[in-house]
Amino acid sequence: MKLSKRARVKERALRVCNVLFKQRKLLFFVFFLFFFIIVLLNISSPHKFLVIEEAKTGKVLWKSEISAEDWFHHEYIHSVEKSLVIEKFKIDQTGQIFAMESWTRSFGAGLPYELKGTVEIADGYYISKELYEPIDVLHMQPSHLHLHTFHLRGDVVVLSEAPFTRTHLKFYIKKLNWLEFIFWT
Repeated sequence: MKLSKRARVKERALRVCNVLFKQRKLLFFVFFLFFFIIVLLNISSPHKFLVIEEAKTGKVLWKSEISAEDWFHHEYIHSVEKSLVIEKFKIDQTGQIFAMESWTRSFGAGLPYELKGTVEIADGYYISKELYEPIDVLHMQPSHLHLHTFHLRGDVVVLSEAPFTRTHLKFYIKKLNWLEFIFWT
């Protein structure tokens, strides 16, 4: 059956429209898939890291993935009292840092001076417990003169050595979305 010229033009136009429609469907699908992936990658992941960063440059000097209920602490020799100080911190389910305990051998410049939580004396230390003091960013500048250490789950970082010593440090929790997690770890 031979089609007329007009019918052939209509059939050809229908085929072109059909191809364009299929291309639009494919283009829409690709756009939707790309949009979905971008949205998915920007959703917050459950991954949180405790970060030690050089405050001046923003350079990450150390990082470790943390979990809710993790504890960490740092120990240093107080520059005036010349005695060991231990400060303990806890991370809650949301990734918030809480100062929980402070262990000192005396009271003086730069040491706890007000009553918070509960206080007890053990092994020659004044121990302030149950402080629950929220901290967004913990700042410190370790000295090279005395040992200063940071402890997390058995890992020990010596803050009184390079690259940490004599540097303004920031300790904080970094919550990552999926895209950051893929490229940051």
